[in-house]
Amino acid sequence: MKNKILLLTTTLLLLSGAVFSQEKFIEVMVKDTITLKPISYEFEVSSGLKFRYDYENPNSESEFSGKLRKEEDRITDNLKKWGYEFRLSGNPEASFTMDPTDKRNFIVKIKDSIQKEEFKNRMKTEGINFYMSNIKYEDRESKTEEIYKRLLRKARERAELIAELSGKKVGDIIEISESKSEFSIISSFIENFAYSRSYGGSSTSFKFNAGVLEKSILVKYEAE
Repeated sequence: MKNKILLLTTTLLLLSGAVFSQEKFIEVMVKDTITLKPISYEFEVSSGLKFRYDYENPNSESEFSGKLRKEEDRITDNLKKWGYEFRLSGNPEASFTMDPTDKRNFIVKIKDSIQKEEFKNRMKTEGINFYMSNIKYEDRESKTEEIYKRLLRKARERAELIAELSGKKVGDIIEISESKSEFSIISSFIENFAYSRSYGGSSTSFKFNAGVLEKSILVKYEAE
C-alpha cells in the first residue's frame, strides 16, 4: 500500500512539473515559400507528323520520310531565321541508326519571358509541335537569407499573439529547429502539371521543378 501511495505521489509530482515547465515557454511552427524567378526556358519542338503505314501503298514509308525531312528542314530554317539557340534532343553522338520514319526533336533555349511569349506565338502560327521541357531558375541560395528572415518574423508574430491570449509575454528564443518540407509527391505533381499547362504548348513535360523554395522552422520562446 505504501509503495502504491509513493508511486502515485511521484507521478503527481512529475505531472505538475511538466505542466509548470510547459508554462515557461511558447513553441510555434511556421512555414513560408518563395517563388524563384525564371531566368531561361527550354522548349522541345518537332513536326506534328505521325506515320501510319498504308498497306495499299508500298512507298508510304519513303514518302512519309521525305515529307518528314522536309518539315524538319522547315523547322530548323525558321529557328535559324529567328535567331534561336537550338540543338538536337538527346545525344547526337550516340551510335544508333534512325528509322526513316523517326522524328527529330530539337531543344530551343529561350532567354526571357518576353521572348518566350513570342516563341510560343510563332510556333502556333507555323503549326510546329512544342512543349516546355525545362526552366532554369535563379539560385536558391540567394533567397535563403530572405526566407529565414520572413520565417523568424512570422514566428515572433505568432508567438506574441499566443502570449497575448494567454496573458504572458514572449521572451528570448530558447531553441530553433528546421522542419522537413511538407510537399508530397502528389502535390508536387499537381503543381508541376498546372504550372506547365499555364505556359501553353501542344503537350506537357514534367522535367522541371516548381521553382519554389519552401522552408519551415520550429521556434521555442521563453514565456514570462
